[in-house]
Amino acid sequence: MTLFRRKIGFDQSTLKYLVTALLFSLLLSGCVISPRRTIGGGGGGGGATPSPTPTPQPGAQGILYVANQGDDSIVRFANAASADANVAPAATIKGTLTTLNAPNYIFLDSANDRLYVTNQGGASVLVFDSASTLTGNAPPTRVITGANTRLTIPVDVAVDSVKDLLYVVNGSDVLVFSPASTVSNDAAFTRDITLSFQPSAMFLDAANDRLFLADAVGNAINVFDSASTLNGVATATRSIKGASTKMNQPSGVAVEAVGNLVVLNQGSNSITVYPNAGAGTGDIPAAVEIFGANTTLSLPFQLAVNRSNTLVEAFVANSNGGNVPIFSDLGSKTGNIAPSRNINGAATTLSATGAPTGIALDPTR
Repeated sequence: MTLFRRKIGFDQSTLKYLVTALLFSLLLSGCVISPRRTIGGGGGGGGATPSPTPTPQPGAQGILYVANQGDDSIVRFANAASADANVAPAATIKGTLTTLNAPNYIFLDSANDRLYVTNQGGASVLVFDSASTLTGNAPPTRVITGANTRLTIPVDVAVDSVKDLLYVVNGSDVLVFSPASTVSNDAAFTRDITLSFQPSAMFLDAANDRLFLADAVGNAINVFDSASTLNGVATATRSIKGASTKMNQPSGVAVEAVGNLVVLNQGSNSITVYPNAGAGTGDIPAAVEIFGANTTLSLPFQLAVNRSNTLVEAFVANSNGGNVPIFSDLGSKTGNIAPSRNINGAATTLSATGAPTGIALDPTR
């Protein structure tokens, strides 16, 4: 497999045109297509907000999922609330039956123990039921792909489990499928939210029917209210952007339990935090900026938060670092700080070659 790792910072509309032309040419000639590594979303798996918010069970230690684009695998770590350093995963999902091909961002529906994977090399979304028990060469329960889906290079995915809606970022569109719990094969999307930019990450606040979309080229987070009703050309309700925000090619976005907006910036290898995600707009100064060599951040991709209102933690799929840095008590620390915990080392099976790009957290198990 040929892997193209890239950093955001050029015209993504040009990239989309070139990739589409290349795909068409290769399909006509009968060649096998090597996947392109495309930046994608943060809110997705562990980042997006199921509605209602998952409640940890008594004694739950959490489960962490990490998608590795470089070796077509998903690893699952137990004891996510305390996992640190050179800890081995509890399971690895990998093999031909999985159909994993350059997996990117992921989303976990904790209530149904269901993992959704944007499978860029396969132009598909894979759905794995009983995710907390899977291991080895396990096939997906469902594969969403085909001409009617219009999926080409899916970037990020999120689910509203109450309205049973599946949202998929694909180029400059957010395609909506219903019902999320059963959609499969070449099912046509039910709505197409058409945008003037190509989102690099997505966060769905299902409880408030609100969609946060990161714009890596415009260095902005665009917010769309009444997400479940949007169809056709859509204009953001408000946008958070400007020099004071210190956004730099945002690659991940999430809202934590007390309503702060958390943004992962690939261009500056940083995390920025803003108050009042529910109403903030314009050039909001970053209340917190975590950056510098001590953070270990290097080409970070997806972001997940545990949504605790006591000790908020941010988990990062850190591509070039081949690790998962975890920042605890988010919002109280700023500057060039080291992660509170850092899952890294040979036993983890994570590496820069493996290229972790997707991350999702299950706080209920």
